[in-house]
Amino acid sequence: MPMELIDAIKGRRSIRSYKQTHVPLDLVREVLEAATWAPSAKNGQQWRFTVLTGDAKRRLTDLFRERLDDFILKHGKEASGSSTWSCGIMEEAPVLVMVFNTAEMGWDTEVHSVAAAIQNMLLRAHDLGLGSLWIGDIYYDIHALEEHLGKPWKLMAAVTLGYPAEDGRVPKKMSLDEVAEFVE
Repeated sequence: MPMELIDAIKGRRSIRSYKQTHVPLDLVREVLEAATWAPSAKNGQQWRFTVLTGDAKRRLTDLFRERLDDFILKHGKEASGSSTWSCGIMEEAPVLVMVFNTAEMGWDTEVHSVAAAIQNMLLRAHDLGLGSLWIGDIYYDIHALEEHLGKPWKLMAAVTLGYPAEDGRVPKKMSLDEVAEFVE
């Protein structure tokens, strides 16, 4: 029986530890297919995805770790935030999806459409029994990552996919009354 949408929304967790179990390509394709159904500004559909596994993923994460280590040497570990941890998660996850914005129509700063696509990915992954993590702190020499991937687009985020080795913690959420006002 399909998962109810509200159950997917409330049940999805950020997964930071994965089993080393192969994720079938057809499941990855289903996750990406869900992304393509996101709303987009002027129907621009400016998201693009590069799926990395195996040696291709290792080459990218090796580059990311090297650039991150250089950044830490210059600026200190505190300046890198949680990116070292994020790199480790990217290394561990069986699948790494690099998410781009084509910046067509001059919309290089329009992030909302790509963000909606990523949210669809996360919800579909959960629905399929996969864990996922939206990683935004990939910006330590982002140009090196873009050049490595050979795409002319703006790199926006990374998403890890795999079978969860943990349940993920339930984050404390603010109540509706804390975040919304109703005005007549």
